Formats: sequence, C-alpha cells, structure tokens
Amino acid sequence: MSADVPAIIEEKYLVTSADTDFTRRLKVSALVNMLIQIAWHHAEILGFGIEFLHRNGLAWMLSRMHLKMGPLPSWNEEIIITSWPKGINRLFYLRDMQVKDHSGKKLADVTTEWLMIDTKSKRPKLYDPENNIFRQNLQRHAIAEFVPVLKADREGNEKFEFTVHYSDIDLNQHLTTTRYVDWMFDTLDTAFLSKNQCAELVLNFLKEIPGKQKVIVSRPLTGSTSDLNFEFSDGSGAHIYFRGLVVF
Repeated sequence: MSADVPAIIEEKYLVTSADTDFTRRLKVSALVNMLIQIAWHHAEILGFGIEFLHRNGLAWMLSRMHLKMGPLPSWNEEIIITSWPKGINRLFYLRDMQVKDHSGKKLADVTTEWLMIDTKSKRPKLYDPENNIFRQNLQRHAIAEFVPVLKADREGNEKFEFTVHYSDIDLNQHLTTTRYVDWMFDTLDTAFLSKNQCAELVLNFLKEIPGKQKVIVSRPLTGSTSDLNFEFSDGSGAHIYFRGLVVF
C-alpha cells in the first residue's frame, strides 16, 4: 500500500435536524448511514470504490453490523468517526469504526462484515485477499469479536407490514440499509422510545429485498424483555430477509 494512502480514516459529521428524532438526539439509523458513508469513502480512497467495482463486475454488500453505544449526540453537535479495514475472515472483509464527540469522549464502538459480490453469479468472492490494505490493522479492534449470527426467534408475537417504495430503495433498487433500522424502530411507540435508549444493535442481512415487496416484521412485545429480536420475512416463511437485535 502506498505511503500516501491512509490505512485509517477519520471524518467529522455535524448532526443536522434531518438526523435527529423527536428527542433531538441522533437517530440510530442516521448513525448507521454515517458509518456506511465513511466506509464507502475509505473504499474509494483505497482503490476499491464504485469505479473499481463496475470495471470488475463486483459490488460491496454489507452483511453484518454490531454497534455498542452510549447516549447519542444531539442536534447541531459534531461527531468524529474513525474507520479502518482489519483483515478478512473466510469471505468476509472486516471493518471497524469508533465514534467520538468533539471532546474525544467515546460514543460508540462498531464492527462490520462485508462481502464482495460477483454481479453476474450473485455469489461472494475473494478479490486480492493478500493485498496489504486488508492486513494493516489486524490487531486494531473497536470490537474484537465477530458480529453475532442471529438465530430464528419464534417467540415474536407482534407483526407489522411494510411495503418497499421509491424512497426506500438504493441504487441497486433494493431496500436501503438504513430502512431496516428505521422499520425496526417504527414498530415501537414514542412513549417507549422516550424512556429507553438503544445500547446495542446487531444487523444480519440475509437476502436482498426488492422494490414493491411486502415485508412482515415480527418482534416480541415491548416490556417483556430489554432485548428485542426482529425478523423480516415475506410472511409465508419461504423467505427470511433479515434478522436484527436491539438492546435497550
């Protein structure tokens, strides 16, 4: 890796009104969006951005994410996100991140696992795994453990129906990552959210959700546990799209 290509990237983000919820604090989905944006920006800097992907018939796909967070910042506050690739585990390209406030106080630790997808076969592949870019930060961890793999939770007894519309899709015409987070929180009422702060979030993406698809979101009753397991499906059980865990 060239000496002028940074193995670690740091960027500042201002929390705007569009990023906040009714409490004036940063929405978890908005934080997830910032994390994805810095990952994409760093991939561009490292030579694995959108033009590289198009030339080689490849696409990055976020497969799993794990966040551990404290109280999130408020409207008009600045945060600093640090991000770095930290190796490969099987087919997963690993990337960690840390979020701090303007004074240097840590707000969140994050680990993510990405797949490089062949756009023709739709299957993951390893591209240049010995590249030094992926080996610079093997011992630098925000969260040392791999992202938990969530299992089916058949105890979910509340179900909500969503449909993927224009504002929900990304450039690949699939449900965009932040909407998964928004839809989980949309099943919770404001009274619950005003009293309960998200402390941990786990995302497992299993199958892409196309436009116009109806999606059934199931979860346990609030109040029965502080750990809410979510599952997104087509309702028939034939297709499970996503599993998520929100810890309050």
